[in-house]
Amino acid sequence: MSGRAYWPCYPRLDFADPGGRSALRAAHERNPRNLPCPTCKEPNKLTPEDSRRGYQCDACADREEGTW
Repeated sequence: MSGRAYWPCYPRLDFADPGGRSALRAAHERNPRNLPCPTCKEPNKLTPEDSRRGYQCDACADREEGTW
């Protein structure tokens, strides 16, 4: 075990802001933050994993959810 606490019945999820409100995945060598947000078109907002899941950037998600 790596020392990280996690529920063994769930797959390990690497969030960009663990414990925060963001659903975006952490950027790393195999998952770089190099894609634009599909909503605001700002570059370098999403990782390929975020895009596969159909996510938008945190700012757009906050506006859509009324939490900004």
